[in-house]
Amino acid sequence: MKKALFIYVILLAFTFNVKAQRYSINKDKFDSHQYIPEYDDPYNPGLSGVCSFFVPGLGQMLCGETGRGLAFLGGYAGCAVLFEAGAVQFTSNNFGNIENPGYSGSSGVGVMLLGLGGMAAIEIWSIFDAVKVAKVNNMYIRSFRKTSSLKLEMSPYVDHLSITNQVSNPIGMTMRVKF
Repeated sequence: MKKALFIYVILLAFTFNVKAQRYSINKDKFDSHQYIPEYDDPYNPGLSGVCSFFVPGLGQMLCGETGRGLAFLGGYAGCAVLFEAGAVQFTSNNFGNIENPGYSGSSGVGVMLLGLGGMAAIEIWSIFDAVKVAKVNNMYIRSFRKTSSLKLEMSPYVDHLSITNQVSNPIGMTMRVKF
């Protein structure tokens, strides 16, 4: 089951490669604390955080930052391997010691705690980072849309003209085009 989930996450990461931006560049230009959600935002920060809660790095992958998401996933997997190695060492020392059955050594407990602490730290960091990546990438896309679009403004025109004691009321439309 874990292998299938891992393979699914990797395939999902490569399918969500949006023509995107680079978070490492955009994080200096945009402050995620100034983010205000809008209707047409392509990335949902809440959904990214929840996805990273279940699979560390998945929220980053959904936001187009595949390498960043795989780094979180790899760090989490490395800490899980470290935890497993400590658990194997602990159980073999405490339950597999045939010569001295009363021996209760604590060998492996430190490695287990180190792996468990690393897993927890990467999990929490991944959640907060996924939310921040989604916000910054949304702000970048908004900025990109504003700078690279054609803006057309139309408004009604009504005026009162008086020429040689003749009054006329011209009515029309004004149009302003911004590139």
